[in-house]
Amino acid sequence: MLIYHPIHDINHCIYRVLLITESSINEEFGWDVFRITDFYILFPAMLKTISPLPASFRPFKNILKDIPDAYELMPNSKRVIFELEEIQLTAMQNLVAKGLIDPERFKVGVVKRTEVEVPIKIASAIEEDQRTMQEWFRFAINELPLVNLFGRKGLKARSKLMEFRYDS
Repeated sequence: MLIYHPIHDINHCIYRVLLITESSINEEFGWDVFRITDFYILFPAMLKTISPLPASFRPFKNILKDIPDAYELMPNSKRVIFELEEIQLTAMQNLVAKGLIDPERFKVGVVKRTEVEVPIKIASAIEEDQRTMQEWFRFAINELPLVNLFGRKGLKARSKLMEFRYDS
């Protein structure tokens, strides 16, 4: 039996990159912050596992609590985000080649949209995407990237998605 999941779909990843960059109030994302944000767009129920939630995000606690639980089990989220990086990197390279992601900023580990217009079909799909109207989505793309990434109180540690002990 074949089972489809968007985690393995490069085209879906390209769409998510554009969805995040077009919908966010943030003009740019550090690479690791973007990877974590993309992970949470794929698995929104995992937003509930961010612990401890920064004090400034306490108003969002009820929004996160209301996210329906996922059907799939996630035994090892660190492994999933590790495997996802290859697909994310390929998607970014495609978007850099198309001129939609700034190549100079990407070389230094920053994801930033350029002024090149997104193709009309994709732009209309983004505009009609129901996720953009959901509070958890706006939290993930607008608020979560504001959390410091490094250290014991950083996003890596709180999300438990990436190793943080060796951060400088």
